[in-house]
Amino acid sequence: MKKTFQQLNKLLELGLLKKYAIAGGIAHFYYIEPSVTYDLDLIINIPDDVNNLTPLSEIYNWAKENNYVTQGEHIIIEGVPVHFLLAYNDLVLEALDNSSEISLFDEKTFILGAEYLMAIMMQTGRSSDKERLLKFINDADYNKDKFIEILTRFELIDKYDDFKKRYFE
Repeated sequence: MKKTFQQLNKLLELGLLKKYAIAGGIAHFYYIEPSVTYDLDLIINIPDDVNNLTPLSEIYNWAKENNYVTQGEHIIIEGVPVHFLLAYNDLVLEALDNSSEISLFDEKTFILGAEYLMAIMMQTGRSSDKERLLKFINDADYNKDKFIEILTRFELIDKYDDFKKRYFE
């Protein structure tokens, strides 16, 4: 994974990415007990001058030039399937903008904050997200006031109230 993060940081240096942050199952590992995941999900922001019709083409070209193969929507970078996800709505974009720099495997990388991960799980509402959200609420070190504030601003508080009724009452 160390070499994967080195390559991702090269994408920043080359200007192919403006910003990235770890999301998904690997981000959850950072905050709570691990669950099953096989890939590294990244929320990304790309330069403004990139073609809107094929926004990831430069990343895929870089992968090809560096002999990294693709499998479905993943690029296998140093043995790790990496899934590049554009910041697809205002909540995810704000989460990326407020991501934190951390060190994993002695490499600089970036991760979404716990409160934002939790809000994204609430927004997507998949059954796996609900299970992980329960783990976050019970096990993660997070700022409850910040989480509620994010839910309120992104009009997810009613959905959260329904979630609490279903799982905590």
